[in-house]
Amino acid sequence: MSRPALVRATRAVIAAAVVLAVASPTGAEAPRPSGSPTALAIRIGLISQTPFDLAADGTVTMVLDLPTLTPPLDAANYADAAIVVTAYRPVVTRLEVADVQQGTLVRGGDSVELPLASVPSPAAGQLTVTVPTETTARTAEALQLPQAGLYPVLVEVIDGGEVLAELTTFVHRLPTEDEPTLVPLPVAIAMTTTSPVVLGGDALDVQIDDATVAELTHLADLLEVGDHPVAVRVPPALLLAVADLGSEGEALAARLAAGLARNELLSSPRLPLDPSLAAAADQDALYTQWLRDGEDDLAQAVANPSRRTMVFADQPLSEDGAALLRDLGARLMVTTPEVFDALPLSTGIFTDLSQLVQLQVAPGVTVDAAVTERVLGPVLARATNSPALTGIMAVTHLLAYRQEIVDADDDPRRHGVTLGTPDLSLPNTTTYAAITTMLSGTEGIEPTTLDVLGVRTDHAILNSNEVVVGLPTSVGGDLTQRLDLVTSLSLQALSAGSMLPPGDPRATQWSQTIAVLPTSALTDDQVQQLATDLRAQYAEVRDAIEVPDGFSFTLTGRSTTVPIKLRNTSDDPLTVRVRMSSSKLLFPDGDQTVLLPPQSFTEVRVRIEARTRGSIPVTLQVFTPIGDSELAPPVPLVANVNALSGLGNLITGALLLVVLTWWVRHVRQNRRKRAAAIAATRHPGGRVVRTDDTELSPDAATSTLPPS
Repeated sequence: MSRPALVRATRAVIAAAVVLAVASPTGAEAPRPSGSPTALAIRIGLISQTPFDLAADGTVTMVLDLPTLTPPLDAANYADAAIVVTAYRPVVTRLEVADVQQGTLVRGGDSVELPLASVPSPAAGQLTVTVPTETTARTAEALQLPQAGLYPVLVEVIDGGEVLAELTTFVHRLPTEDEPTLVPLPVAIAMTTTSPVVLGGDALDVQIDDATVAELTHLADLLEVGDHPVAVRVPPALLLAVADLGSEGEALAARLAAGLARNELLSSPRLPLDPSLAAAADQDALYTQWLRDGEDDLAQAVANPSRRTMVFADQPLSEDGAALLRDLGARLMVTTPEVFDALPLSTGIFTDLSQLVQLQVAPGVTVDAAVTERVLGPVLARATNSPALTGIMAVTHLLAYRQEIVDADDDPRRHGVTLGTPDLSLPNTTTYAAITTMLSGTEGIEPTTLDVLGVRTDHAILNSNEVVVGLPTSVGGDLTQRLDLVTSLSLQALSAGSMLPPGDPRATQWSQTIAVLPTSALTDDQVQQLATDLRAQYAEVRDAIEVPDGFSFTLTGRSTTVPIKLRNTSDDPLTVRVRMSSSKLLFPDGDQTVLLPPQSFTEVRVRIEARTRGSIPVTLQVFTPIGDSELAPPVPLVANVNALSGLGNLITGALLLVVLTWWVRHVRQNRRKRAAAIAATRHPGGRVVRTDDTELSPDAATSTLPPS
């Protein structure tokens, strides 16, 4: 492992180790720093500290919230008490920041002592402590901060050598013209709502409950805090639905629209659809269409266009799902440490999360990913009872992170920290306001957008190789059953819908209902109930057609027309297709598409041509116009063909032809015999031989010929 890579890995391990130190709730008591007169002291509250960024020779002012003591902590009860402000040796790593928070301080700084009686009190239980600082000189009236850096500052209330209360904070002494300038570390923020989209009611409307309204109000509050850019994901369905909640909903929708327009709004499908499950079911086109529809909905609610280039991978994501998102334009995925650590071949806590990792979506194909910062995630999610101190501790941690990068001979501008709660859910409003206010006003930190961070940040390196981690081949869940149901119901809807009159709203309603079945906004029980309801509606249309019972009819000629009576029992005109078939009869008009008026019988006349006589079986079938779906079982009919028109003339003509043929043949034979007899009389032998071998005289032979 190279030294820079080892440094980055060490920083990551340290970051994981100090999570509990930074994220632990502020208590009433805290460990005393080493060298203090007593082991424990009550914590002083910090109302405000200005400025945090301190010039080389400046002044810091802190408004303190004094703890409740008996007797009360004031000059009247503690005449000899003093406020002692001590600046300790500057910290340069995140581990040292954590040590300070845990109460471990290294002596070697400078102190200023202020009599409690001389410290002004702006309100009951409060003190305003003002301390000047100096760079080169060392006087009793000012704190010496000889070099630029992060200085732990301990504020103590001491009476008779006993520490009654204390506060640990930091100041950031800025560099002078002779000291290295601060190269800023970019910091971006990501968040998403977690309220599920739920469909319900007869029209499958988006259901907005009090919890959802509360979360959207929370989001509006966050977007109105400070000016730090933030990447936000919120379902389009919720944004549109909240505007339909009356005047209060409209006001909330307007607040959300204004806040989202100032920030980065991520694209989302119109209704929730897991990209991994869609890809596994070969439904890339469906996901793409839903994503486009969602972008259209977001454009309706927010002035600025949403962005496909960023995706929140806060839930398990498969290779195929990530490949689908990449093909649709995603260039940066944002995930959490919990998700990242569980990925195949993950480098876990040894990864420098101020740089981008790569997710492999196919052999040789990757997409960049930013992993949210491990330490400050729990802090953002938790409420704070000391916003000023929470903001100071957060930026101190980030500045120490920046210093570690510099000390590793790296450029902080090629790094970037992404802040977010452990699950990317909305942070606590008070905590978020405190941290973002500090971020926006602290030198050495550059608030940036997630999109810019994804472009400028380098890839993480470990063991001289870029960090490339895998993705699971599949995730839990399966859309196949729902998609099969969609196909089946769609075919049935097309078939039954072809019977309805043009413009009938039922066909559109069926299509709209079927279209949403793949979404996770519907439970499996809801989907099955919807399918049952749809099939019942199809059956109601189909069952409105009544066909006749089987009957017989007679054909007295070669061609005739048979009337078929069909009944439409519904209140709407319905279209059907009528078919009659037989192996021995012809139906010149083929299938007939017929419009049946409502609540009435309709006679359909079918032309038939016979090819033979006798009792011939015929089948009557009634179908939907599209889909060849039978509306009733086939009806058996019998055609009785007694005579064929023109058959007698045909037989008479045939008999005359036979007689005429016989007569012509007989005449020709007689003529040949007579000619043969005459020729025999002229023969030199003068004999005629009978066929029975007896001889006749020529006269006798002549006399035997029949008269001509």
